[in-house]
Amino acid sequence: MVHSGKILSLYKQDEKAAMQLLFDVYYEPLLLYCFRMMHDTEEAEDIVQECFVHLWFSRRLQNFKGDLERFMFQAVRFRAINYIRDKHRRDKMHDDSSVDEYILPGILREEEAGQEIELLYRMINRLPDECRKIFLMASLDDMKYQEIASTLRISINTVKTQMKIALRFLREHLNKESFSSILLFFVEE
Repeated sequence: MVHSGKILSLYKQDEKAAMQLLFDVYYEPLLLYCFRMMHDTEEAEDIVQECFVHLWFSRRLQNFKGDLERFMFQAVRFRAINYIRDKHRRDKMHDDSSVDEYILPGILREEEAGQEIELLYRMINRLPDECRKIFLMASLDDMKYQEIASTLRISINTVKTQMKIALRFLREHLNKESFSSILLFFVEE
């Protein structure tokens, strides 16, 4: 996994290359994170892309200090929560009092889920590169093991082994409820 310090150092030398590296490292995990909140692929893609575009135009990384990974996940989470709130306001509510009554409890549940998902992606980012890539292909792209093996030109046994490594690591580093919930999404029958 590329350390955020490397991206920030590169940004001082070559902004475009740093933004490309940032995108390469974080786009898929952020997309999956956002999708789990939004339950809509196109909306999730729009939100994540908007975060990258905003980051580029705001030049926020120029003097950035702090945890870049945490910042990226928080930016996506806040944008997703705002999108959900605004969508509910547009689609279902006509006055502000009913918005608070119906929307805020849902947003709070989404935020709690977002924090759990953020922890999950921190753990996924700690996986070895090949293992993380295979895990994300299985989970984010919903690819079967054979498809992954063909795409990466590796054996299906290698895919199975890497998935076992990923799941063992996540089981060891997540609480039981979090790990059980990801099994519903990530394990191939």
